[in-house]
Amino acid sequence: MLTAHRRIWHWMASSLMGFAMLSAHATGASAAAAPTQPDPSIPYYQWYEVTLPADSGADCGNGTPYRFYINRAPSKNLLFTMEPGGACFDYGMCTNTETGPAQGLGAFNPDGIPQNYMSGTFNESLLATFLSPLMTRINLTTILVGEPRVETQDWNQVFMPYCTGDIHMGSAIRSYTSPDGSASRVQHFNGLKNAQVVTQWLVDHGFAKPDRLMVYGLSAGGFGTLSNYALIHDTLQPQVSSSALSDAGTLFNTRFDDDPIDHPSVYLYRKVAAEWDFAAPDGLFALAAQRLKSFDPSNLGSIYTALSQQYPHDRFGLSTYQQDKIIAAYHYRPFVPSVIAAPDDASKDAAALALFDQELPGIQQVTAPLPNFGYYMPWARSDFINNHMVTAVSFSGSNIHENGVNANVSDFVNDLLSQQDPALVPVMKVKRTQRWSDFSFSTFLSLIDSIFNLTGDAGNISGHKS
Repeated sequence: MLTAHRRIWHWMASSLMGFAMLSAHATGASAAAAPTQPDPSIPYYQWYEVTLPADSGADCGNGTPYRFYINRAPSKNLLFTMEPGGACFDYGMCTNTETGPAQGLGAFNPDGIPQNYMSGTFNESLLATFLSPLMTRINLTTILVGEPRVETQDWNQVFMPYCTGDIHMGSAIRSYTSPDGSASRVQHFNGLKNAQVVTQWLVDHGFAKPDRLMVYGLSAGGFGTLSNYALIHDTLQPQVSSSALSDAGTLFNTRFDDDPIDHPSVYLYRKVAAEWDFAAPDGLFALAAQRLKSFDPSNLGSIYTALSQQYPHDRFGLSTYQQDKIIAAYHYRPFVPSVIAAPDDASKDAAALALFDQELPGIQQVTAPLPNFGYYMPWARSDFINNHMVTAVSFSGSNIHENGVNANVSDFVNDLLSQQDPALVPVMKVKRTQRWSDFSFSTFLSLIDSIFNLTGDAGNISGHKS
């Protein structure tokens, strides 16, 4: 069933602010000497579509061409955004036909990225304005309800759509068969290669060496931000400062040999490590070993320390609602016996969120000694988008006012962008202790909700992909 929450990402994640579109096909070969200025054929303030050729190695989960988008501005800074959109590791999830404990869980764009993905319809272009305040050029929420502005709105922007089902970090081809044996699918888990090809394309077309760089992703894109930051940073070579924000890319500090009683996320991590082939010669572990000296392949959560130590002057952040039903669902619904056995959707939510709450302090513990890796963890957003993604649509509902803290997630974003040396000014670390939400719809957000039914009859949690 296509629920209201799935429809959110049908418009939010499929387009971003663009009312005009141009297309281009990348050349397969890298330039001998990278240009120092952006390709003049790329226009300003339009989403410029790049279709990567098959011989580049980039493709979507179904083997179709991979496309990404550039929105150019008169700026020397670059925002690199990775799209959200769920995850998959079997036939049902990769085709959005899953039944059983993982029913409804799946990955966005199983049929690839269509042409004009960012502005295929007027509604998609308009609705994309509300994907994230970090990206929009004209923030209507700033105009109408006083939403804080973010300087990345004026930067060059690159948007990596999501179509591989591997949270931008896979390197495998798998053959899956439907439960009744009547259908099959060859799934390309190609997220790592896509990031490599896109980043090199940017170098070859004059977008290398920006003054300032921010790598940003939501949900699946948040995980992709953590796993691809080293590649993106080292390839683009920012000249003045660099930062990263993983919004709802909540990667727990869990070793592959941990006891599931204490670390129930280990079920998911073992599964995807095998299906997405992290141990492949060109896989996540090999990439991390090349670029991150202290990354421990026995623990995905070691990425926090590894990034911090490799880039001591860069500013990193993780944001998550403590009641994020979506990330909890993907971690625990398909695997944990007590969650599977819960009699109804509300009970499954409660059981999964209890496990999420159990594991979240591990992120605080691993980042505690790291001056350049912070976190921002408000409680909830009154179930708006199932308390998923702190920077999606609006910064509203992310306030933390307690224990001398008076902050909104916009303050956290600005802290990451501050260019201050973390050794002198550490990145914010804030977690709300008050277990209630102070989010309420403004008149403007109520209007948006009434038109697009963002928080309406959403159906069960498993119908949401993000």
